Amino acid sequence: MISYPFAVAITFILLLVPHISGAQAPKSVNPKDHVIAVVGNEIITERDVRLMIPNFNTELKKIPPAQKVQIMREIINQKILASEGRALKLDQSELFKARQRSIFDTALARTTVDHFITNARKIDKQQLKNFYDKNKRRYRDDQVRASHILLKTRKEAEEVLKALKAGQTFAELAKEKSIGPSSVKGGDLGFFKRGQMVPAFDSAAFSLSEGATGGPIKTRYGFHIIKVTQINKGKITPFEEVKAQILQILVSKKLEVYLKNLRASVKVVIKDPNFAIGGE
Repeated sequence: MISYPFAVAITFILLLVPHISGAQAPKSVNPKDHVIAVVGNEIITERDVRLMIPNFNTELKKIPPAQKVQIMREIINQKILASEGRALKLDQSELFKARQRSIFDTALARTTVDHFITNARKIDKQQLKNFYDKNKRRYRDDQVRASHILLKTRKEAEEVLKALKAGQTFAELAKEKSIGPSSVKGGDLGFFKRGQMVPAFDSAAFSLSEGATGGPIKTRYGFHIIKVTQINKGKITPFEEVKAQILQILVSKKLEVYLKNLRASVKVVIKDPNFAIGGE
């Protein structure tokens, strides 16, 4: 199953949408909608279930039984609570109306992203192959041996980089400055495969050539200066086995650019400093 930024399940919010009209009787069902259950006067259709999962077009038979049970419990609870809310006339409250606006904006935003992804996925095989050829190391089962120097702040990390450029050895600085447990070994982390380290560290380590130093790299642990000391080249995964993954990467990049361009086209003024976004 392929997932993309923003194209995620917004389960509670989206499942409230059918209740906004306030209708009490079972609604007419599209011929394509398979009725799965009836809760009071409300029907639960295949469409309701699909709105609970990240990819609307997922084959339902592939959903694990335990997840199906969880989905059904959630939908049933929402149907019952929505029915009770209508009985209490809460659908006429100002709070509900405010949430209604937010719900529709969220649903429309998700639908816009889904629409973009449907078109963005029309990438020919040659484009996928070109990406594969340019990024073969990404699909090679390498093992990397690296050392790192872990610092609390970016400023400290930049000072260590200056010291390295001035001629101090990596191992000496690791023993002197690093706050990580590997400092006693000169920062040596030994060999590791792709995916064994936290994502930012992993990406940086596997993008460096043997003997190269990079950073500062920020993770939840602090700021890292990384040196790759050895690379054991592994087997390359065939193109056919990773082409779906490459499609996901390329579509995600397209979506990122699309959202960035949309954001740049709209003037945003945040008037409450408590909600200021750093760098904007």
